[in-house]
Amino acid sequence: MVTGGDPVDASLMWNSRNGPVALRPVPTPFTAKDLPRRGVTHYALSFEPRYEQVFRGVWIDTSDADAVPVPAWADSRWNRAWIELRSIRLLHPGLAGGHATAARLYGLPLPNRMNSEDLHVSTGDMAMRIERPGVRLHRRRRFASEHIALLDVSLVTVPLLLVELAPDLTRDELVQLGDAAIGRQAGAPYISLDELKRSVLDHPRLRSRDKLEEALSLMRPTVDSPRETWLRLWLIANGFPEPAVHPAVPSEVGRCILHPDLGYPELRIAIEYEGDHHRTSPDAFAADIRRRELLEAEGWVVLRVAKRTDMGAFSRSLSTHMARRGGLQ
Repeated sequence: MVTGGDPVDASLMWNSRNGPVALRPVPTPFTAKDLPRRGVTHYALSFEPRYEQVFRGVWIDTSDADAVPVPAWADSRWNRAWIELRSIRLLHPGLAGGHATAARLYGLPLPNRMNSEDLHVSTGDMAMRIERPGVRLHRRRRFASEHIALLDVSLVTVPLLLVELAPDLTRDELVQLGDAAIGRQAGAPYISLDELKRSVLDHPRLRSRDKLEEALSLMRPTVDSPRETWLRLWLIANGFPEPAVHPAVPSEVGRCILHPDLGYPELRIAIEYEGDHHRTSPDAFAADIRRRELLEAEGWVVLRVAKRTDMGAFSRSLSTHMARRGGLQ
């Protein structure tokens, strides 16, 4: 991960480390000093519906959007957070997106209770105050070395993001966020697990240190979704050995390497989490069937878990298969 004061090329960051970008029309914020160049009057700002005030002193023209490189997975809430962060930086250039706003722009998962529309920003200016509706300011003494440039805005680094969020998240929610940051959920890893551990635990006077240390010890790379993290942690919490994440299974029939979501290779037991897209996407559904056929051809048992699975029944089924194959004696 790039840290420090020198900004990096945003498009390079996304293309080289976090997957492709998509060019999408997004309005560009502007201030009163831009009115002559735009040929816009103060009267028009006040009475023409095409102009929307983002913050006092900053507007967008909803009918005039520029093609902006954004992550391919970005949605309308991502666009709004990006516009608001660009807008506040026109007034306070030293700010960076932090806390829940940074998590959203990074594409990292947060629990529903934290889906507030508030804009969270961070600064190293310990005397700064911002009194604007919907803006929440976080002051960090080490801020100067802990923010990066990303798609024409600045965000706190992923390690600082974990530090900021730790008091508000449970241990398992921190693991879900960390798995996403070191995995492929936003396209590619933002940071390695080792670097994340070093950077987080290096913070002096770290709040929630015990919770962070435990969460960091449970994070694993290559996880594809928060529900995969949830399932892995559920297995551990319910007395099962920790499963491998995406274990490699050579398939002679398919002449390929299979990677179930979770598994116990020594017992040849695979566990797949079936999200909604597995049911709604014909391609994903067909791939699931084919992968299961190939795993079973290699002598593996394949168990599936979905949102409405009876986890008590699943636990009994997994225990039975493990006992038959020499595990959980």
